[in-house]
Amino acid sequence: MACQLTVAICMYNAELYIEETLQCIINQTMQDFHLLIINDKSTDRSEDKVNEFFTKHPRQYEIVNIEINQGLAAGRRYVEEYAKTRYLLFVDADDCPYPTLVEKLYNTISSDEDLIAVGCYQNYIDEKGNKMTGGIFLGETSKEIFLEKAAKGKLIFMQPTAIYDREAALSVGGHCIDGFPEGKPRYRDLCEDLDLWTRMSDLYVNGKAIIVVPEILCGYRKHEKAMSNNSEGMILRMRHIKKNVRRRRAGKADLTFCQFLDQLSEKERKEIRNEAISATSLKQSYYAFKKWRIFTGCYYLMRSTFYNPSYLISKIKHNILRMK
Repeated sequence: MACQLTVAICMYNAELYIEETLQCIINQTMQDFHLLIINDKSTDRSEDKVNEFFTKHPRQYEIVNIEINQGLAAGRRYVEEYAKTRYLLFVDADDCPYPTLVEKLYNTISSDEDLIAVGCYQNYIDEKGNKMTGGIFLGETSKEIFLEKAAKGKLIFMQPTAIYDREAALSVGGHCIDGFPEGKPRYRDLCEDLDLWTRMSDLYVNGKAIIVVPEILCGYRKHEKAMSNNSEGMILRMRHIKKNVRRRRAGKADLTFCQFLDQLSEKERKEIRNEAISATSLKQSYYAFKKWRIFTGCYYLMRSTFYNPSYLISKIKHNILRMK
């Protein structure tokens, strides 16, 4: 039987980590997949590192060089249209998939025609690959719970290292790259996985479901520079995605992100700014405590709570209380 799975890595300036990620790929207990690497106009030695790695560790792979840097969402959309297999699995260029990731996700999704995406849990690792406290423990573990949630128009949170049905994704538009402002910040690259899973949840009307295998099958690398991530942009995207799923459940057309921004009131913009300050402050608090800068950590923790108390409660609920 022809290969049914493409494992894809969208790579941009990943020379520090790509060899470790590729080592994790060739250590997978299941190797019946096409390996596709998208080099998104890297300016470092990422491409050389890939070719050197496979010179030492021969395996089928294909590398596609993008001439102009397009970002993560465009890279994933390219793969969705370029690949020929039924299933796709994206692995970030700095993540560490554990040996049974591909096998367990593939066996799960291929065993049930009603499954259109299957994820897993992830633990955090630092820049050196060491395990950290916390992880990503999101997603429903049964079809029944998912279908109930999808029918209510809820956002579908699941980590991006998941296997999914390519045609099902394309039937709802795939990774969205249109309707965003030009230039940076590149909003289409924020919450791009949440956007896809939530739009794929529309297929619940046909009995299709998205679930997770409740096991830690991948290490998700957290960088300290993540403190500078665009928190306000992430919140805007989440609200945009939430608004659109509610519109679709009401039989209305989606708003583009530009249209969504134009409709925001000043009150809503202020709420979003406060939530963003809270999110950024919580990250700063975490890294301060990690370095034993207790006073600084307490300051940022209080600042986060002041601007949005519910954000801290949400993080505790979805991380600390669900740690494995």
